[in-house]
Amino acid sequence: MTRGLQYFAAWSASTAVAVVLSWLGIRFVLDAGAPERPRVVAGPTQSSAITTTTTTTIATTTTTVAVIATIAPTTTTTVVPTTTTTTPPLPSENGTWTERNGEPVYLRSFTLHGGVAAISFSAKDMEPISATPRQGFAATVEQPADAVVVEFTGGGHRSRLEATWVGGPQWRIVEAG
Repeated sequence: MTRGLQYFAAWSASTAVAVVLSWLGIRFVLDAGAPERPRVVAGPTQSSAITTTTTTTIATTTTTVAVIATIAPTTTTTVVPTTTTTTPPLPSENGTWTERNGEPVYLRSFTLHGGVAAISFSAKDMEPISATPRQGFAATVEQPADAVVVEFTGGGHRSRLEATWVGGPQWRIVEAG
């Protein structure tokens, strides 16, 4: 009887070791395939109301580095140093439509975990208005062809806003970390 218990104990121990080693191997493969599990937040679709305003101001107020990226390769990176200036109010998070050079323009602010970004969307050009990081975060703004990417990084967290115009304003927010 004791020999049977010894065989059972040896089999149980070897099975447990095999399961643990298999899980470690699979876990590393899964982590390599998706090191950050992003949380995607969809924004509202374009509205049809257009208001007429002809002034647009670009300003930033704190340490700001913004990143802008889409499928096209990144063409410009802008690092904005810490400044303290008087800034006009940002567009609302609901967004507003205006007109610039006879073309509709959509202005919208986005509040992310790492900071606040404001973007000017239009069919002809996409422009960052501002990228203000929260304390402990740095902002990066990139402006590849027909897109704007703002990324706030700090404290093991990354907030990323990808904005483009495809038949209307479109954006994707990814919070990771």
